[in-house]
Amino acid sequence: MAVAAGTAAATPAFAVLVAVAAAAETTRLASPRAAALLGRLAGHVFRPSEARHPSGAGTLALGYALAWWLFPPAVAEAAIVVTAVADPAAALVGSRFGHGNAKSLPGSLACAAAAALVLAAFHVRPAALAVAAVGAAVAERAPWRGTDNLAVPLAVGALLRWLPWTHAL
Repeated sequence: MAVAAGTAAATPAFAVLVAVAAAAETTRLASPRAAALLGRLAGHVFRPSEARHPSGAGTLALGYALAWWLFPPAVAEAAIVVTAVADPAAALVGSRFGHGNAKSLPGSLACAAAAALVLAAFHVRPAALAVAAVGAAVAERAPWRGTDNLAVPLAVGALLRWLPWTHAL
């Protein structure tokens, strides 16, 4: 019963999350004063390269919400948690061992490993776990700024949901 209530509450919560992120992004990009204020309030959330472009935080909010709206709750939850863990793992390992490359083999391997650990915690079958972990690593390598924040939850969710032999959740 609590799960159903949580699921019902999550749908409008994601709508609010996207609305707040969109309003913050629009305001930040339209006004240098607003950008400076949001930068002070958020600390080091915004990268200098995001000064004139949508932020990773905004695209991440949209990626989470799209996963929630497109997939059944169990699949969406797994895709969101994979994104929350695997993408930062890729960034941390890639920046340390990737020889300065934004997208590196060590980062991709860390992404796949972190995704596999998360999916194992969700009791995903081994075949589905392997495919979705590799899918997360491939999606994380998306070349355009912030695209990985959309691609990872959508790729993982789609793989867990629609490949006929991966129905694990």
